[in-house]
This record gives sequence, structure tokens and C-alpha cells, in this order.
Amino acid sequence: MRIFTPDDGWHYFFGYYDLQPFDSTERFHLMHRVPFMDSLPGPDDTAELGEIDLETGEFRKLAETTAWNFQQGAMLRRFRDDGHILYNVRDPGTPSGFAAEILDTETGARRRLPVPAADVSKDGRRLLSVNFSRIYDFRPGYGYAGVPDPWKEIRAPQDDGVFLTDTVTGETRLLISYAAIREAFPEPPYSDGKLLVNHITFGPAGDRFLFLVRNFPQPGQRGWKTELIVSDLEGNMKRLTGFCLNSHYHWKNDREILIVSSLRTEDSSFALALIDSETGAAAPLPEPNPDFDIHCIYSPDRRWIVGDSYPGGSRGATRSLWLIDTERGIMTEPVRVDTVIPPVVDIRCDLHVRWSPSGKLLSFDSTHTGRRTSVLLTAEEIGIPSAGL
Repeated sequence: MRIFTPDDGWHYFFGYYDLQPFDSTERFHLMHRVPFMDSLPGPDDTAELGEIDLETGEFRKLAETTAWNFQQGAMLRRFRDDGHILYNVRDPGTPSGFAAEILDTETGARRRLPVPAADVSKDGRRLLSVNFSRIYDFRPGYGYAGVPDPWKEIRAPQDDGVFLTDTVTGETRLLISYAAIREAFPEPPYSDGKLLVNHITFGPAGDRFLFLVRNFPQPGQRGWKTELIVSDLEGNMKRLTGFCLNSHYHWKNDREILIVSSLRTEDSSFALALIDSETGAAAPLPEPNPDFDIHCIYSPDRRWIVGDSYPGGSRGATRSLWLIDTERGIMTEPVRVDTVIPPVVDIRCDLHVRWSPSGKLLSFDSTHTGRRTSVLLTAEEIGIPSAGL
């Protein structure tokens, strides 16, 4: 296990656990570089975007942006191949004030799409977008500062929601409105409140996507609840759970979804579960099953699950990487590191453990040195034998 980001006075992080930072050779790792870690980024704060050579440790700057946060960065990712990246930028010329930019890292050519990216299909052909200003009002750690939400006072607007963009032509359409979600799945009191799409992800085949709908807490309500919805590219929705506890998830395959969930109950207890997105059948995973929230993600061969937990309770100011062997039914804690407890929860540094394409390497973000850094480790280091990949 080693820190692979430079010790040069900057803070380094990649971002979310379900984005791919490695290139196909597994030598280069995408990265955000910022000058601070102790406050929310404002509309004028710049993040440099680039990649680190895992052999030399050198950072190569490729672009910069003022549309970023500490949880998901600028939604930075490889786009179609190793020679292109996609990330979000601030653009006053678009309806939302933000856009997705595609960069050819060899020629420097740039092209912008009229909406910011929330997710992109694996083939790069389609992009899903949501209102990042609305997200900022709900959870600043996942949205972008500085652009007021035009629908701030509207609980379920007709002309805001989930947008679908053709990345070749730039053609964009509102696929699912908040009003349509509330009409299709009325569930007072949550559906009567102000609604938000917080996380949205294409399935592996790119012909369907999953998203979480949350309610802004209303007077007298404690926290928010989340419903889980899957849709095709025509906006035909299927609700997999009503408003309950739904948190981090990962597509196991084109049909099944791994998720931390209370499975349709108001109960505060939850577990890792598998939900069939076609039938709606749902069940907790067999033991061992963590009884705490983790950023869960399968290995490329779908045998292993890794995830990181939050600090607090008996764990104090530490974060842990957990590994589940789904074949042998064993859960271990191969990594535990100290973490900086921030003054604002939205600037915390989750580990957000990520697999390389082959499954032989993993990386995670950490503040165990007192700065934001990123760590590289091999699958063997966390207990996965080379023959198990």
C-alpha cells in the first residue's frame, strides 16, 4: 500500500467509488488537484484535472474547472478511450450554467455538451444530466455552488428532472420530469415534498438507468427518505422501492443491483441487498453482511465486494476498507486509516475504494496524513490471491 500522489503542497483526490480512474494499461490514474481541503468550494475556486503516472509519480495537468465538489469532483472520467476525458465545467451560455466538456488529451481539442454530466453510458454515446444547483441546495458536497436553482420554490417542477443527451449530436431532451415522478408514484408525505434526483447511473448495457429520488426534509420530519427507480431510455419507469432507507449501490449486471437498503421498510436498520430490476424481487445478501453503510462495489469478476465505512462510534476517527468474498462467505477489514474530521460534513474524505479494470489494483482517497492524498494497493495486499482474479 502506498501513497501515489505527489507531496508538493497540493491536495489530491479522485472522487466517487463507481467511476473508473485507471486507463486501460493501468499505469495512469485520473486525479483532481486543489489548493485547500477545509472549506466548501465556491464558484471561483479552481480544481486542476489531470492524471498521475503510477510509475513515476508525476502529475500531468490536462484541464481545469470551477464546477466541482469534494465528493464526486467534476465527474471526471475516461470518455470512450484512453485519449479522451469528460468532466463538468461552469458555462453561463447553457440553460443550467454548467456543461460537460470532452477533451482530446493528445491534440487539446475541446467540445462542450449543453448540459453537465451526472453519468455517461459505457460506450460514451449517451449522457444523463440533472440539476446540480438543486443538488447543492440539498447536499452541497454533491452539487455546484454559485448558480441559483430556477425551480427552488417548486416541489416537483414540470420542466426539470432527468435529461438525456446524445453525445455525438448534442441533442438533449427532458426524459423524466419531477412532476411525472410524483404523479407516477404518489406516496405522501414524502412525494408531497420537494423532490430531488441525487444519484443516477446507467446499467452496464446502457439501455436502462437507476436513480434515487429523495425528499427535502419538511417541518417535523427527521432527515430524508429515498425511493429507488429504474427507467429505460424512453422514460418508462419502474419503482423498485418506495421511500425508505436506500443508500449506495452498484450494478452487479444488467439486471441485478447491489444496494445498502432497508428494503421498503421505515426501519432504521439496513443491509447489503440484491434487487432484481425486472421483477422487483429483493433480499439481503447472505452473511456476512455489514450492518453499516458502505460504498459498495463489485470486483470486475463479481466475486468480491469492497466498500468503505464512515468514522464514528466504536471506530472513532478512522475509516475502514472492507472486503467480502461472496463465494466463501468471509468479510475482512484489511485496511483501517485515520481520517480528518472536517468542520463541515460535505467536505469529508470518504475512501471511495475503486477497482482497476483487471481487478488487480485498487485506489482510494484518504486524509490519514493530514492532507488529501490517494493510495494505491494491490488485490493481493487486501487478501485476494492472484488465482482469485
